[in-house]
Amino acid sequence: MLTLVGALFVFLLVTQAVTHHFKEQLTVQVMLKENAPESEVTLLKKQIEGEDYSGEVKLTTKEEAAAIMQEELGEEFVEFLGYNPLPASIDIHVSPDFTDVNQLNSAVSALEGNEWVEEVIYQKSLLQLVNENMAKLGLGMLVLGILFLVIAVVLIVNTIELAIFSQRFIIKSMQLVGATHWFIQRPFLRRGLWYGAISSVFAVAIILGLLLAFKEELKDVVDILMSGQRFFLLIAVVFAVGLTISWLSTAYAVRRFVRLKQDQLY
Repeated sequence: MLTLVGALFVFLLVTQAVTHHFKEQLTVQVMLKENAPESEVTLLKKQIEGEDYSGEVKLTTKEEAAAIMQEELGEEFVEFLGYNPLPASIDIHVSPDFTDVNQLNSAVSALEGNEWVEEVIYQKSLLQLVNENMAKLGLGMLVLGILFLVIAVVLIVNTIELAIFSQRFIIKSMQLVGATHWFIQRPFLRRGLWYGAISSVFAVAIILGLLLAFKEELKDVVDILMSGQRFFLLIAVVFAVGLTISWLSTAYAVRRFVRLKQDQLY
């Protein structure tokens, strides 16, 4: 079950990485008016760079825009037309942390209110689609995660109860001679943590083995996990979940037998 929890977390890490990549590609293009003074354009660029939503900000002059268009077309269109129809523009790569549609709409409205801005263009539909899909995916993963954890706890509790059942008389004898609940639970909890650590090692080994076995088919997944220390985060989460579930399940199972009355042991 820990393997399934680990696989679910791998899927979460990959999804977050892909979503972050898409959000990094979100660009707001501010088209400037033909008669916009250079000083005003420079001031506007500095103002934009100071905003929370701004990542990389790039100013493209009319001449630079014409050069880019000429390279793409492979023709000298300015001489053919007799003038340069392309406006100067400021390209804003929106910060991935600032992708709320309402917040971005407010920022765009403020830019459109500038007297030297002709038009503001950005892919609003793409942002909405990414946010909606992430919300649905997050809900689905939350439900699956809770389901996996509940199943894991039930299985572990039942397994531990079966293991402790044969020692119920020893537990009761320890209580009769004055042993505290913590003294009785301590060896069982220590053993539960040990089992949780072993289970976590096996879960990580299985996940790593699957990634290595299908490294060609899962090349992108492996690359994502190996970047930004995500694989170490995966190991930490698997161990944290394994140890926590084992501890809580063992404590619950032992406490049930500690609280049993004498006539309930048979």
